[in-house]
Amino acid sequence: MDFLCIDIGGTTIKYGVISKDMLLKELYTVRTPKNYKDFLEEIKNISSGFSYTKAVGVGYPGAYDFMNDLMLYAPNLDFLNGRKLHAEIAKFIDNPVFIENDANLAALGEYTIIEQGAVDNMLFITLGTGVGGGAIVNRQLFTGSITAFEAGHTTIDYSGRQCNCGRLGCLETYCCENGILTTFEEISQNRKSDISKLTQLAECGDMSAVKTFDLFSKHLAAGIADCINLLAPEKVKIGGGLSHLHRFFLDITEQNLKELVYPAYRNKFKLLPAELDNKAGVYGAAALCRQRYRDGQKP
Repeated sequence: MDFLCIDIGGTTIKYGVISKDMLLKELYTVRTPKNYKDFLEEIKNISSGFSYTKAVGVGYPGAYDFMNDLMLYAPNLDFLNGRKLHAEIAKFIDNPVFIENDANLAALGEYTIIEQGAVDNMLFITLGTGVGGGAIVNRQLFTGSITAFEAGHTTIDYSGRQCNCGRLGCLETYCCENGILTTFEEISQNRKSDISKLTQLAECGDMSAVKTFDLFSKHLAAGIADCINLLAPEKVKIGGGLSHLHRFFLDITEQNLKELVYPAYRNKFKLLPAELDNKAGVYGAAALCRQRYRDGQKP
């Protein structure tokens, strides 16, 4: 039995086939379309090649009302707002379709494949086009009738940068890809860069680039600390498109966290890079399919 797994991101869509035994058989990446018509057409094209699979798992970037099948808010893909995503995707797919927030699925994927029940509570933070979060609480994905755990929209500066969600100072405005590049521009007298160039500059000791990652670490710690204080996880995993840069910020972030979290939790968690890298979301989609297909749950 195989599942089609689709991970929709603000920049790319990753999709592949994973067996019920959680073996990845195929994996592909395409650019995320810029409008809803093209988006649906892309999902239709993807699904048409995998009609032999038994169920489809879809991760989306945003907050969803599962009871009313309605996308409430997707700050980085605003053409999804107000759409009945599940119903519209299910129109052209014969098999059961199961949907969940992309960061939640990344958390579920990492927990299912890597942790395998070794810890009871785990946080997963995704750093990429946006900042997302997922949580495993008592060995179960933390979710509800509406998408839960929007970690990227915890406030770290009440008079800070304007976020796409309309609020000021969200973690996402500092720790997404555009956020870290904005920080570099602010402290380097308006020098422009991209992620690849920024890492090269940091490796060469460029003071502005090094300071950028120091500030990134402080911002990230400020956001994660509140999540740790609420859920007391044993592990915090960092995933998403920027996670491969962890050598520049992870150790400093952990040091900052030790100063920010509630004293009782300071030595009770580990901060680690995700081991599934950018594949956590597709694995999570497979885990969702396996659970709901087995349990006979409704999409």
